[in-house]
Amino acid sequence: MSTAGRKLLTSINWPVINSVLSKHTEITKSLGSFRKGYEEAERQLTQLKEADRPVDFEHYRRVLKNTDIVDKLEKIAKSQQIAKVDLQSQLQTIAAFEAKAVASAELYVKETQANLADLNETIKNIKEARPITQLTVEDVVKAKPEVVQKTEEMVRKGKFTVDGYDEKFPSLSLM
Repeated sequence: MSTAGRKLLTSINWPVINSVLSKHTEITKSLGSFRKGYEEAERQLTQLKEADRPVDFEHYRRVLKNTDIVDKLEKIAKSQQIAKVDLQSQLQTIAAFEAKAVASAELYVKETQANLADLNETIKNIKEARPITQLTVEDVVKAKPEVVQKTEEMVRKGKFTVDGYDEKFPSLSLM
């Protein structure tokens, strides 16, 4: 991975991303597995870089009496070839993961835009709403028809106070 890519991945604030996407468990799981895979690959790369040290066969020829063994080991070491690995299957897996993540992100964007549209409409309704001082009984009945039924029931029972009203709005009279 390039230096810029490493710098980008190390600068990501993973806890913030997880908290923002907490409602989208699939995205969070995918990002978590991506992060773990990246960290494992980074760890393996670091190990390989540290392990890549050439052997000083001349030193061993000077130190050991049996130089034939050193010659054989040098021949074996030089005959070793770096294995070529076909990365197509891994690249296809990454591409599939990326496509799934992009589709999921697009779905999240659509949901967020729909929520924003609803919130903007609510804000518009709040701004355009009449003040409570201008409401009439007909307006209240139109908005909440069950108020009429509840009021009629209270009158039938002879109950003319609302439960909890006095506790919430204490009387200001001194009588």
